[in-house]
Amino acid sequence: RSLARAKSKLKSVHYSISASMPPKTKHDAAGDSTTSSDVKEGLKKVEAHAERWLAGHDAKAAPAEKDVLAMLRLLGGNWPTQARPNVTDTGRPVPGMCVGLVFALGQGAMTSLISRQQPAMTKVLARWARATLPKTRKGGEFPFSSLQVNYNYAAKKHVDGNNIGPSYIRAIGDHAGGQLWTADKFLVEQDENTGETVVKGGGGEAVLDCKNSWQLFNGNAEHYTKPYKGTKAGDAGTRISFIVFSHQAYNKLSTRVATRLRALGFTAASDDGVDLEYFAKYRIDKKEFGADENVKYFRYQRQRAIDLPPPSSSNAVTIECYGLTMARGGGWMAHCDAKGEATVHELTPNMTGFHVLELAVDAKGGPRLVSKHVDRNRFNVYQKTDAETARFCAFVKKLKPNSVVMVCITDTAVAAKRPPPPKLYDAFRDLGAPAHMEKIGYRFPFAFLGVKGGTPGSAVVLMDKTKFLLRIDATLSRTSDGEVTLKGVKTEKTDITTKVILAAPKKTQNVVSHGDE
Repeated sequence: RSLARAKSKLKSVHYSISASMPPKTKHDAAGDSTTSSDVKEGLKKVEAHAERWLAGHDAKAAPAEKDVLAMLRLLGGNWPTQARPNVTDTGRPVPGMCVGLVFALGQGAMTSLISRQQPAMTKVLARWARATLPKTRKGGEFPFSSLQVNYNYAAKKHVDGNNIGPSYIRAIGDHAGGQLWTADKFLVEQDENTGETVVKGGGGEAVLDCKNSWQLFNGNAEHYTKPYKGTKAGDAGTRISFIVFSHQAYNKLSTRVATRLRALGFTAASDDGVDLEYFAKYRIDKKEFGADENVKYFRYQRQRAIDLPPPSSSNAVTIECYGLTMARGGGWMAHCDAKGEATVHELTPNMTGFHVLELAVDAKGGPRLVSKHVDRNRFNVYQKTDAETARFCAFVKKLKPNSVVMVCITDTAVAAKRPPPPKLYDAFRDLGAPAHMEKIGYRFPFAFLGVKGGTPGSAVVLMDKTKFLLRIDATLSRTSDGEVTLKGVKTEKTDITTKVILAAPKKTQNVVSHGDE
């Protein structure tokens, strides 16, 4: 009995400490809900209602929106609550629940308690979502491992933690307003390499009307709920919102959890570690290379320096770089004058932010260096986001028309939790970036070549997943009236994991040992 009392006392102390601790991050990860006795009674009614609905319909039938609303109204306004301090100004628990996959502290990825206790309700919600969600670009179902349900609160600006970006939102109930603001709207465009239709960021700020309609948004970009009100005088209204998404661990579950989630109707749940095709391009591997992987990469770099040296032709420029996850990052930039004599700028690895060169193109002499903002003088928008963004914007503003700007990274350009403000992208657009420039991702390799005053889309913007090596080659051309353009542009995106790390070793003779091996 003494031991039991000690354990009970320790447990109560743990709960009180946990409740008083502030959140460590602005990222949000929806987790399990807590329930009072009134809520439990309401959930019993909801579960019984869902069981009757399932019993009265065949396996292929899908509930209508009115059926879902009628089912959830049985809670009578007494909803489960979730500790999500980063979506509310008060820091208090908010009414809502997450069905499907959740990540529980100390327990890992698991089926939510709500779904284990209310499986019929979960099946009805999942079946409704699957029947009403838009199809993917290839005509398949949008895959999701989790469905967050929110009741009558407007989430403040936040970023969804631990989720793969693409998510859908829909709101139902008697209300006006309550749209979703997003910092970066998804765009549907053709891939420049494959010609396939792809969904990617770059749309900029937007307000999405999600009432009675599913809207695709990027959960990894900042977003919040606009104010809403009731549609009748004196009535605050009802707003129930649904967000379908996939947890990053959706394909690394235990067999038991994956099997249970699939039985409940979730379409992104597996134990094989293999990404669904839809999510493969959004999966960001932020893990750094280990010692053995770095050895392979260094060997590849040595051979690459022989096969693809810096430029040596008249008026040529080259940018080559890679990010932190590969050997702590690195890169170089080079420019040739009219005679083809090259100047190569080797950049210091493992330095966050942008390295920048400013060039002028003379009528006879060709490109010449005007200013150099690299290494310790780089624009470190990662460390001092607002101040360094302002400094970069001021630099671009003062540039003379037709100035050439070369930009690359040797680590990561931006921070995960401090996205640069929109004016950073306005500055790049002043250098010829496309009107809808995709946001720069955390730890993404990034290279840019543009001209001050260039037409939208005339600049070269390269960015890809973390373990890609980027290269831009071009020739600077100057007309008689001084207009500078980019000619003979060639770009390279090399997947180092596929090409180098996983490639079968080549048979070589007379192997020379190097210190880094």
